[in-house]
Amino acid sequence: MLVVDASVIAPVVADAGPDGVRFRQRLHSEQVAAPDLLRVEVVSVIRRQLHFGNLDVTQAEQAVTDLLDLPITVYPTAPLLLRCWQLRDNLTAYDACYIALAETLGSSLLSADARLSRAPGTRCAIETI
Repeated sequence: MLVVDASVIAPVVADAGPDGVRFRQRLHSEQVAAPDLLRVEVVSVIRRQLHFGNLDVTQAEQAVTDLLDLPITVYPTAPLLLRCWQLRDNLTAYDACYIALAETLGSSLLSADARLSRAPGTRCAIETI
């Protein structure tokens, strides 16, 4: 099981370029997990890409459909909140949810955000793609 964050999944569903291809290849044959906030964060990225003209309406709608079709095991955030709070000095609450889930599952976190791999106080492996 591999925990993934929105910085990985947004390109998987909304980037037809080299990053999207590379991220999709990395996830091939992986069992993927994420906290339930993942989908909201990815939809926010898609909305922003539409707003700035990086996607047209058809591409954005397809990205949302692809997001809903991704085989991701989704976990509720409520059980992660105490650990998120412990990480408050080093991470946003959003990022801490991904870390807390990876720690809980004994998994690695896959992220495109290199800053996460440098955050002190984490107790999981963090792979930066």
